Amino acid sequence: MSNPSQGAAAPDRPNAVRPTVIPGDPPASGGTSAPVAAFREIVAAHGQRTRHLRDTVSSLFVENRDLSDYAADGGPLPDLVLVGDNPGRREWENSVYLCAAGRAGRMAHAFFDGIYGPGSFRSKVMVLNKSSYHTPRTAGLTQTLRDGVGDSAVDRAIRYDQEENARLIAEIVALLGIPVVTIGMESGGATFRDFRRTLESRFQSLGEPPARFRGRNLPSPFRKVPHFSLSKIFCRNSDAGWNAALDRFLDAWESRTPGLRTGNGNVSSKILLESRDKAMLSDYLSMVVLSMDVRGG
Repeated sequence: MSNPSQGAAAPDRPNAVRPTVIPGDPPASGGTSAPVAAFREIVAAHGQRTRHLRDTVSSLFVENRDLSDYAADGGPLPDLVLVGDNPGRREWENSVYLCAAGRAGRMAHAFFDGIYGPGSFRSKVMVLNKSSYHTPRTAGLTQTLRDGVGDSAVDRAIRYDQEENARLIAEIVALLGIPVVTIGMESGGATFRDFRRTLESRFQSLGEPPARFRGRNLPSPFRKVPHFSLSKIFCRNSDAGWNAALDRFLDAWESRTPGLRTGNGNVSSKILLESRDKAMLSDYLSMVVLSMDVRGG
């Protein structure tokens, strides 16, 4: 793999026509309505844009090859969007975001496959990133942006890419009415500032379209949660609302699932994932991850 071309020119935007975003109710899977057609078009344009950056600015921009299925006529439609930080080593090697070869990817696959069925993760959960630029750790992206001092071609391309990723996500909400789960409870630093600002402004410009999940309206399409890595998404943290939702889930399920509550008051990821209990996993997604007011059944 080659290193970034530090002397490359700033990226030109691909000559893809951005379709009009048509807010509407979530369409039926495989449908051909105007929102579905627009969704497939913007996903295809997103892939084209990322390949353009990879080929003209730096080989460290990672194409998300999974999205070709969503862009295809008659392809699947996601139930939700899962947004990570930026591609790590496994994602770069495989051109697949949240790759199952990594620990966090394996855990995410096990969680969502337990809800939707074996092998369903990639068709039900669209995985995107705030940045398409690979570094082994997010701290490396922060350092790359610092070194660029707002002037290098790579620096400009990374910031442009974050803006376009944010626009894509806001438009998916408008078109499909599905929730967006951002993994990684970032502290609000400068690394993803361009992503956050653009996501907020684009969402507002679209009229702050609503989202639904399993027939229920969500108070916001956006939910920020801890990483799957190190099982943080199943643990207590400094967010009182998160901890309260986790306790509600445990109150509903621990009597039926011995060992589900750990000694630290967390959810045992081993017991939860190995149970393959669709109802219990679905409740964790709804009650804790999406913070919906439901109870275990």
